[in-house]
Amino acid sequence: MANDNTEIDAGIFKELGELSPGAVISEQGLAKIFSRHKVSIKRAVERGELPPSVRLLGEPVWTIKSLQDHLNKRMEAAQKEADRMKEKINKLSV
Repeated sequence: MANDNTEIDAGIFKELGELSPGAVISEQGLAKIFSRHKVSIKRAVERGELPPSVRLLGEPVWTIKSLQDHLNKRMEAAQKEADRMKEKINKLSV
C-alpha cells in the first residue's frame, strides 16, 4: 500500500503538468496543489524554491510556464553542482 505522501507527490507533478503553460495559478491554488498553507508558499518564494509572483487583482499569481522554467533552472543548477562535485572528488582520488 502506498503511503499518503507518495500519492500526494505524484499528484503534484501530474496536476501541474496537466495545466497549459499559459494557465494562471493563484497562491491559494498552489497551496492546494502542494497540500500546504499559503504562508508556506510565501516562504518557498523567499527561499527561491518558487519564482517571484506577479499581482493580478491584488493577488499573487504565476503562470505554469514560469513555475516550470524556474524548476528547470534549479534542476540544471543542481546537476551542474553535482557534476562539479563529482569532478572534484575524482581529482582528489587520483
